[in-house]
Amino acid sequence: MNGPLTSIKSAVVKITDRCNQDCAFCLDKGVTPKMHMSVDEINALLDNLKLDCDQLIFMGGETLIIPDFEKVIAHAKEIGYKAVGIATNGTFLGRDRYLDRLMDAGLDYLEFSCCHYEKEKVNKLSGRSFTYDKMLAALELMNSRDYPPHFFFLFNVVMNSENRQDLLPLVKFVNENYPNFKRRFNFKSMVIRGAAEKNDWVRTRFSKINFQDAFSYLEETDTAFWTENLPLCCAPGFEWHSLNLTTRVFDRTYKDIDLENPEHYYDTGFHDTGKIQPAVCQRCTLRAICLGVEVGYVNQYGTKEFKPSKADPNQVIARVLEDNHCAPGDAGPIHDRLQRFFKLGPYEDPNEVYLYFRQGEYRRATLLLKVIDDEEKRPLFRTKGHMVVFTGDGGPERPPREDE
Repeated sequence: MNGPLTSIKSAVVKITDRCNQDCAFCLDKGVTPKMHMSVDEINALLDNLKLDCDQLIFMGGETLIIPDFEKVIAHAKEIGYKAVGIATNGTFLGRDRYLDRLMDAGLDYLEFSCCHYEKEKVNKLSGRSFTYDKMLAALELMNSRDYPPHFFFLFNVVMNSENRQDLLPLVKFVNENYPNFKRRFNFKSMVIRGAAEKNDWVRTRFSKINFQDAFSYLEETDTAFWTENLPLCCAPGFEWHSLNLTTRVFDRTYKDIDLENPEHYYDTGFHDTGKIQPAVCQRCTLRAICLGVEVGYVNQYGTKEFKPSKADPNQVIARVLEDNHCAPGDAGPIHDRLQRFFKLGPYEDPNEVYLYFRQGEYRRATLLLKVIDDEEKRPLFRTKGHMVVFTGDGGPERPPREDE
């Protein structure tokens, strides 16, 4: 994940909804189906799926609530996965040499939740009084051992009301106190569903988050970082750090487990699910390379804070290519391809939003979300004030036309 991404296909494997914390921003709480798998069940699932993927990431709930998870890591490596990682809150890493056992089994990277550095705020966000102490113990453990050259930690920072002005001291806290391992920070926009939808105190507008100081420091110290689910216009000058942009540039494929039918996966493509480009985006130069805004965010805060970018999309793409050891001269053709593929409606009416769905290289369908119009006789479905209209089928073998 620190090198070229052009050939990587990833599968996200959710293995449990159980967790020893009660995070105020948990997007799954009360939303996703109840599920929990044993080591034997996970290994059997991996054997049966026959996934055409290079990389696996195991997620929860809390993954390490499952005892002996190193057996899953070892099995995944044995059957051919090139990179295997886990996402964890870190509170189990020190128990019974868990980190050492995971590393001995062949773990390639570890995603670690880290949303603040002050005890009161860490415990408040996690809903548990023990989280801060266990987080520090995990960081000390991580800092005390050696790792293979390719291994790294990904610090997931969910941006919220408690850390929106503290991102710089947070990353300095990690970098200056625990310098002995390779790391990347991932600044994640909160998805407003689950606990985050209920806990209004934890939510925040993008415009109230101090990105500039933290991002400038990370660039100055040559510390890798991503933004995730953050509209490109919200971090001017740092657009090329967007993970979503990187996946779009390289057409990187993600596969997610179908929790209703755990023996199957579905392709999430560019991770566009749940995102829209509202009317304000029509004047943005980065439309073709930006995933837009999460629907729940627009429902909560509207779109007045968004200012269309005037940045050169080719320069932004070129920085992504350079960061992944690819030729920056390919930026123009890539932008042209994305413009053709994501050919968007003109947004002549600010009450209209176009939604696009794809399979592989081809657009399968275009839907229009609009205020109810008496002239439209056949909406797919409608609510009290809005309706969804089917406007075109790309078909399984036809690329989108220029006029779509």
